Amino acid sequence: MISNKIKLFPLLALPLTTYTNISLAECARDDVEFYLNKGFTPEQITSLCKFSADKPATETEEAPQKTSYSAPDAAPVTSANKDEQFLKDAINGRNISLSDNSLQYTLKTCYAYAEEDQYGFAPKACPTVKYTIALRDLEVTRSGRKYIFFGASEIEVKGTIAREITGGLKDYKPEEQKQIHKHLESGNETIIPIRDDISPKSVEQTLHRLAI
Repeated sequence: MISNKIKLFPLLALPLTTYTNISLAECARDDVEFYLNKGFTPEQITSLCKFSADKPATETEEAPQKTSYSAPDAAPVTSANKDEQFLKDAINGRNISLSDNSLQYTLKTCYAYAEEDQYGFAPKACPTVKYTIALRDLEVTRSGRKYIFFGASEIEVKGTIAREITGGLKDYKPEEQKQIHKHLESGNETIIPIRDDISPKSVEQTLHRLAI
């Protein structure tokens, strides 16, 4: 028993500087104490710690590789996209869309659908009308203010024009609805209302470019 204590005494009485040097050799303090308690010499512990520090990392120890990520490309901005957006901003209507073949929009259009009464009043209706204007052979015949120097801005066009009532008749009797459909604008000319803050000339130029 005494001889065992004598063997352990030199290890337990190691100078502080030696312990510190061992700790700096890439080993944790607990590791150093473990080796000391097992009877290893400072030189052996230093060698073991150095071997641990120099050992190449295994696959599980390697730092995870960064995954590169590329954001999806934004949809290309084409001339057609720009023209459609411009017309949406310019036309004083709703549901404005532009395809390869036509321009479409809806307006609340008011007009008389019957003869005047004895007092000079004619019944009017204001249905929602969908306009489809073909781009083929489309022609702008006039652009500017309704009354030259004042009034709403508008574009008068000529071409193949379809019109369809899509709403606003539910409060009318069936006979009245027939008359309203009958008096709906027809023919190959119509007027496109333009917002006041948009130049009618700019709209005219765009329609000229889109005509096929």
